[in-house]
Amino acid sequence: MGHGAEVLEGLGHRRPLVGRSGQVEGFELLLAPAVAQRLAARGDSPSVVLHYSALLSAAAHITGAGRVALLHLPALLLAKPKLAEAATAQTWLLLDDLAAVPPAQAQALRARGVRLGVADGQPDARLKPDFVLLQANAGGIDTLLLSAQRWREALPQVTPVALGLQHLEDLENALRGGMGLVGGPLGHSRQRPPSRPMGAAAHRICGLLNHLALDRDTALIADEVRADATLTYRLLRYANSPAMGLRRAVEVVDDAVQLLGRAELRRWLSVQLLAAAQHRPAARALEEGALVRGRVLEALAQRRGEPQPGAHFTLGVLSLIEPLLQLPLAEAVAPLRLGEEANAALLRREGPWAARLALLDALDQAGSDGAETQAAALGLAPGALAELVDEAWAWAAQVREAGSGRGH
Repeated sequence: MGHGAEVLEGLGHRRPLVGRSGQVEGFELLLAPAVAQRLAARGDSPSVVLHYSALLSAAAHITGAGRVALLHLPALLLAKPKLAEAATAQTWLLLDDLAAVPPAQAQALRARGVRLGVADGQPDARLKPDFVLLQANAGGIDTLLLSAQRWREALPQVTPVALGLQHLEDLENALRGGMGLVGGPLGHSRQRPPSRPMGAAAHRICGLLNHLALDRDTALIADEVRADATLTYRLLRYANSPAMGLRRAVEVVDDAVQLLGRAELRRWLSVQLLAAAQHRPAARALEEGALVRGRVLEALAQRRGEPQPGAHFTLGVLSLIEPLLQLPLAEAVAPLRLGEEANAALLRREGPWAARLALLDALDQAGSDGAETQAAALGLAPGALAELVDEAWAWAAQVREAGSGRGH
């Protein structure tokens, strides 16, 4: 981001925002809580401007990829021309005082595609916010939906955004209730799903993963993929995608299997296991979130010089498999021949890999301070975790599109 290590360390990690389609449509960008607290009393000092410049730079990177970037911004900073000009189309600015923004400046920002929002409170038609941020609290989802309805009645064009939802079911209910964007931990459910048979597609993919785990000949895997028209199509589509960067076109399953190799096949099959999930409103966001978790742990293992980083990719992916397959976690992983480290971490949060899942859980939380502490304990330098997470989201969007076979 070009503003020095101090600023990079102070930036919070992006948190996904799920849209009405059930996929990740953007990210909320926050300063780390400790940094935000220090800056709150400094007005428009150079250090404040520097930090928010870094946030807007990160936002421009996100919007350049076609997604929304939502960030909190003190209204007085819009008086800084360079900061105001750094806000790009698809940037959603939550302002502490929208009334303090001159009408001409607000009009110019909106003409560039910037959206201006306010926090929940008494609707004021004179301000004409583009969106309102509703924060989940002890009142529950019903209170949140009532607040959204109150705003829509006063300002029909306003887009309600709900953040701080702590359970996946609440997040999906908020989408059903008409929220434009919602945010909260994707992997936290109110209760475990009931036992039921695993779908045939998921069983087939688990069998293929086990062939790899048992080091069986890839010709056997190619035979089983060819017997499934959907998997055949998806494998050829993936092999020929820009994400793979192969030098020649691949038209035969056997060639695709050989060219990808065992490590990439394991990764591709993990993507297919996600795509075999039962339909739910936030399924696409869950899929992408699972890929990000896998990529972060894989990159962490690579940086630590550990053998078989692909096993850590699988660990991260499977950490969200329960809500995706809507099966109890123990039943979802039972058909897989996982190592003891993975089983202990996933099922009991024990063993040498448990700290990696704790890192993923910390990333889901409202602030990033806990995640940085976990990352430091795992040997990551300050600022490195944010880099891993940003790269993982960019990679997951590309690979999911190439490998899932679903249209958008």
